[in-house]
Amino acid sequence: MGILFPLPFEQALMQDPLMFAIFFTATFFLMGASVKFIDDAFDEKAHSRKIALILSPLTAILWAVVMALHPAAALLLTAITLGVLIKGKIDNIAFVMAVLCIYVIYFFIGDWKFILEPMYLMPLIIITVGGVLDEIGNDFVDKKHLYKKGFFGKLVHWFFEYRFIMKIFVLSFALFGTYSMIFFIAFFLWDLGYEIIMHYGKYVLRKRKFYYDKKASNY
Repeated sequence: MGILFPLPFEQALMQDPLMFAIFFTATFFLMGASVKFIDDAFDEKAHSRKIALILSPLTAILWAVVMALHPAAALLLTAITLGVLIKGKIDNIAFVMAVLCIYVIYFFIGDWKFILEPMYLMPLIIITVGGVLDEIGNDFVDKKHLYKKGFFGKLVHWFFEYRFIMKIFVLSFALFGTYSMIFFIAFFLWDLGYEIIMHYGKYVLRKRKFYYDKKASNY
């Protein structure tokens, strides 16, 4: 990684707990927000596709760099990628371009410790399965609105709407000591960034619909 960053930066990052925590939590948050912005730009037309296409390679570069800095980051970010890939959610040019960029860059700057070592490989498999189950559950509750009815129905809807299976798995491995608890917090913030942009996208679409209806009502 010395090719990308000055060695003093890497040493400071790994030796200073506060800097370590701020760097990984902030970058995970930004990546989660960027992924949802790109997704909503293409799927919902809530944002500019031109901006999304600019964000895509920038996010990919950041993603690869963060992966290369720590095997736990590589594990979690690869699990996120595999979960959506297996479920067919990488379905637009920006995402395809981003995933290709990530692993081409990582091939040159990273190691494969998170795949080669059993202490990381098993969590990678389990967390990826959790991501797939979350995607299946999320798709199901989005289609079956009856799950919003009643306390149990709302609980099920909320559980899958916010993809809690993966969070539970990530937290469990942090508690077992596979990686620092900072990476669970970073993963949580990745999801928080994603959710914030998701709700912002819904606000944009509602506002757009309101102005469209208002204009239409003047005829």
